[in-house]
Amino acid sequence: MKGLIVSSGSISDYSRLQLAIDESDFVICADGGVKHLLNLKKFPDLVLGDLDSINQSELDFIRSKNIPVNKFSSIKDKTDTELAMDYLIDREYKEITLMGVTGNRLDHTMANLFLLNTLHDKGIKGRVIDDNNMIYLIEDYLEIEYLIDSYVSIIPINKEGIRLSLSGFFYNLDNIAIPFGSTNGVSNRIVDFHGKIKIHSGKALIFISKD
Repeated sequence: MKGLIVSSGSISDYSRLQLAIDESDFVICADGGVKHLLNLKKFPDLVLGDLDSINQSELDFIRSKNIPVNKFSSIKDKTDTELAMDYLIDREYKEITLMGVTGNRLDHTMANLFLLNTLHDKGIKGRVIDDNNMIYLIEDYLEIEYLIDSYVSIIPINKEGIRLSLSGFFYNLDNIAIPFGSTNGVSNRIVDFHGKIKIHSGKALIFISKD
């Protein structure tokens, strides 16, 4: 089963959100993420959070449609996004997409990107999508279809760095080390029908980005 979490961060390209909704079996709005679905005239399956980012008229409208609302105290140990993720994990969803989890608050953005590590360690396929990026976390293999005007960046997230091989890229690599804190994996391009990434050791965030 595929779950989608929509949080209150930046979403301008609603075509991407619509596609993610169409592909999902269950949609959770984490607090103010409700506004994004209402802008599309869509309804979530659940609204969850401390409700500090949703206005009363939105909340009244959601309740008038008999959509469940799980309210949490504002004094809590997890963000609304992580609580929504926990909800889907507990119900054994195998793929989880996060949207509306990037924006001006870089602390929230970074924390949300590292939620992909939690999903990965539980054997769940996770990804973050925003207007300009699709982001994965891997420690084994990823194959990416060619996309015009897109860059692929590979960022090690463990202190030992990574060893990787690349094929189908402008810069191909054969079991090369990239240390943690290096920009050596930034802004590569796929030049074949597919770009193939093999991580021999370590973990990395994979960014598929467009300007």
